[in-house]
Formats: sequence, structure tokens, C-alpha cells
Amino acid sequence: MKRISVVGPESSGKTTLTKYLSKTLKCNYSEEYARTYLDKKETYDVHDLIKIAKEQNRIITNNIKKGNDYFIADTSCLVIELWSRIKFNHVDVDLKYLSLNENFDFYLLCKPDIPWEKDRLRENPNDRDDIFNVYERTLKKRNLNYKIVEGSLLERLLTALDFIKN
Repeated sequence: MKRISVVGPESSGKTTLTKYLSKTLKCNYSEEYARTYLDKKETYDVHDLIKIAKEQNRIITNNIKKGNDYFIADTSCLVIELWSRIKFNHVDVDLKYLSLNENFDFYLLCKPDIPWEKDRLRENPNDRDDIFNVYERTLKKRNLNYKIVEGSLLERLLTALDFIKN
């Protein structure tokens, strides 16, 4: 089974790409748990991010067990780790452990070259390119296999499928 994590800044097309890939590849995917968790809260702190990461990891692990040839994660503990570093300038040791021990074959890094879509949970409309660069530096530093996806939804889907299948 190929395990794929879709990562990137807010409003960069992660969820849309995940759903289209899942439908195209006829495979399971995991949703971003942070949205479910934070939808019930007015504010959050670094301790909430640890809870979110643990549950995201549990959801991913359970979905991988049910998978076939492919599995796609709409976000991962890497995303939560970088979010913690950017928002709080701190990463808890448990969160770092979860992030460093994820078991994905590769990552699809979504470039924020699509319009910002505002919603209640999004916080960073003006620094998406800077955050994208943090993602890319982290993926390179950790020597993780990744591909940047950019452009229209069709271009992103075709780039991702080519990378996944080859």
C-alpha cells in the first residue's frame, strides 16, 4: 500500500485534492481532525494541538488498516507540528515524536497559488507563501519524498497521479 500525506498552508487545496484523489484511486482517506475539534472551541493552545495530533494519528492508523492499494491523509502530524511552531513558537516533545515517526511513502505539498477561502478556523491569509517555504524546507531537511502540486485542480490532480503511479 502507498501511504500519501497531503500537506501545505491553509487554503491551499489539501482537502479538495485529497477527496479527488480518493475518488480517482478508489481508496480510503482520512479527514483533517483539527476542523472537528476546533469547531467546538473559541480558542486553542499548544495542548489542544497535542490532542489533535494524537487523534489525527489514531484516525490515520485505523484507516490504513482498512486500505487497499493507496491511502491518503488530508493533513498529518507534520502539519500540526509546523502549525505549532508557527503559531506558538513551540513544539511539544510528544507532538514532535508523532511527526517524526509518521510512516508515509510520500507527501504532496500544495502550493498556495489558488485564491484564499476565508472560514472561521483559518488564520493566515497573508503569509501562505512563507508558510509554504517552511513546509518545503522541513520536507527537504528530513529527506522526505515529496512533490509540489500547483495550478488548477486538474493540473494538481494530474501531477499528483503521475507522482503516485510512478
